Parts: sequence; C-alpha cells; structure tokens
Amino acid sequence: MNRERSNRQISFDKVIGHREDRLKKGQKPMIGIDIGSNSLKMVQMKKNSRIHRWGMERVPEGLINQGRIEVSSQLAEIIKKTAHRNKIKGNQCSLCLSGSDLIVRELKLPEMNEDQIMDNIKHEITSFLPLNHEEYSIDYKVLEYIPSKVGMPGKLRLMVAAVPNKIVQNYINTLKKANLKVVYVDVVPNIAGKLVKWMMLSQSKTVDNSNIGIIDFGANTTNIILLKEGNYFIHKSIASGGDYLTSHISEKLKIDYMEAEAFKRKANFFENNFQNNTCEYIKNYFDYLITDIERTIEFYKNRNNQKGLDHIYIMGGGSLLKGLSGYMKEHLSVGVSLLSDTLHQSKKGNINTEKVAAFSQAIGATIREE
Repeated sequence: MNRERSNRQISFDKVIGHREDRLKKGQKPMIGIDIGSNSLKMVQMKKNSRIHRWGMERVPEGLINQGRIEVSSQLAEIIKKTAHRNKIKGNQCSLCLSGSDLIVRELKLPEMNEDQIMDNIKHEITSFLPLNHEEYSIDYKVLEYIPSKVGMPGKLRLMVAAVPNKIVQNYINTLKKANLKVVYVDVVPNIAGKLVKWMMLSQSKTVDNSNIGIIDFGANTTNIILLKEGNYFIHKSIASGGDYLTSHISEKLKIDYMEAEAFKRKANFFENNFQNNTCEYIKNYFDYLITDIERTIEFYKNRNNQKGLDHIYIMGGGSLLKGLSGYMKEHLSVGVSLLSDTLHQSKKGNINTEKVAAFSQAIGATIREE
C-alpha cells in the first residue's frame, strides 16, 4: 500500500506509519473502539488475541448523529471514564468507523504501481462522492490479483473506502482528548472479513473455498457483507436497525425505551404461539430484510458461476433476538449461526456471548492482517 498519508487517514487494518508503529516491547495491546449512535464499546485484547478488558457505555442522545460527532468534549469524557472504570490501560487504539457518509466500493483496475492505483481510484470513485475527492480520506485494499490473459494485462480487484476528512479528523481529535492515539481506522466490510478469517484459522479451518455471508444487525444500520473464498465480494448497507424495533415496541406497549429493549431480548417473536400485532410487525420487518438479503445473494450467485453461500454468520446486538437465526435459516435455506457463539469459544475471557455480539466490531478492529 502507498504509505503517503495525505488523503488517507483510513487504513485497512494496516498501521499508520507502516511497521514502525507496531507494538513495541512494554506497550499495551491494541484497544478496539466502536462508537455507535447510542453506545460506546471498548475492548482490549491480550497478545494471544483473547479478551483482556472491555467496557460499554450508553452514549446520550444527540452526541452522535448519523456517524458524525456533534459534541466532541462530552464524548471524550465518556471515553475516558469508560476506560478508567474498566481498567483499560494504554493509548494505542483502532477505530471502527461507520455511518451514512462512509462509502465502500469494489473497483477493478489494470495491474499498476501503488501511486498509479491511488490516482486511478480518485478518478474512478469521483462519481460516487457527493464532494470533491480532495475532501475525503481514501484508502484501498487489494483483494485479488486476476492473472493476465493473452494480449491483456492482469487486473487488481480492490476494496476502496472513502469518508469525509472532517469526520475522520473529528474522531481522531476526540480520541486524542481522551488520551488515545488512533493507529488506524477500519470499516465494517473489512472487519467482517477479518473476523471470519480469524475464526476459521483459530479453528483450523481453511477459508480457501469458503463463501460466507456476514449480516451485522446494528442499532441504526443493517450491513450485508458477502465473502468469496474468504475475501470481500459484496457489501450492502440498509438504513434500518434494532432501534426501530425497540421504538415500535415502546410505543405499542406504552413502556419506556429501556423496558422495550429488555422485552425485545426476552421474547421470541418467531414462535408460532406468539401472536400479536407487535410480533407480526417484527416478523414483517425481518421478512423485508430477508428479501433484501435474498436479492443480494442472488446477485452474488450471478457473479459467482451460480455458486451460493456455504454459511451465514450474524453479528451485532440485533443478532441476539431469540429465534432469529432459525427463522433466517428456514427462509434462506442456508446454515445461519451467531458469530458471537464461535468467537466466544476462542476468545475466552471475562465476557459472555451476549457481550461478544455487541463487541464484534471492536474486537475485529484489533485484528491485524499481515
């Protein structure tokens, strides 16, 4: 990768400053940070990739809006207090970045050097960006080299991410106020792929022929990430998440938000004997999502010689709804499992499966690929 950091504050799981920023002797392991619209997750991993410390704190309404920090100083104080309360020490962190301003695309370019790749990316991605490309932090990851054919040069398949400079810098400055240094920034599609690779390698499974789907059920966004042979292939983001369901339950049952959230965790809305208007609303909500997932899988198959997915893993707080994995398996005709169940088996520590689901992005942000 080109190591000139101008316009490239995003850095897919590669440390800013290249190898000299790797952890030195005596430094604390990387802290993974996931700042959502309603919660902050921090996790510190041991050197053996197991969870060491973790902390989660509610983010007051209005501090984060569509992935943008609105009140930097207050958020910095929450981060500092969360780290202190949970004895998370060290100052090197990786940040999972999300939000409607983040743009992730796949590009194919002829084989060329790194400077030429970035110049071509800026040209190709311009049509996707609302603003001039100079106002964005842009980075890429080479996913695949497609060998040359007779008379034709080889090609590079790239994952490209772009986010406005102001947004990235605001996160970096906020974390600096909290006495943390952002070593690199990562994004959900890349994190999902790293989690699956790590999971399979830790279980001595190969990813060479693994066509995997990752569905991340977040508070305000649902992300569909499909991997081909262990590498990113398709990403679709849907602007709808678990908060919509909680708000609906709160309104219909006339209870406050926190009570509605607790009710949502306990109830199984997919049981045949659980029939009421709220249940039907939630089932209909997931039916629409499953239709979107089916369309994305069909698109994937059309670009993959009609080969479908081997398995789907679901993650994020919304993945913990009772009966959801079985309901999805029934409708999608492919195995569906909680990613948190598998991660918990390998990342043993003082954290349960439910917390692993919520911390998946923060955990994935700490994983580095060589």
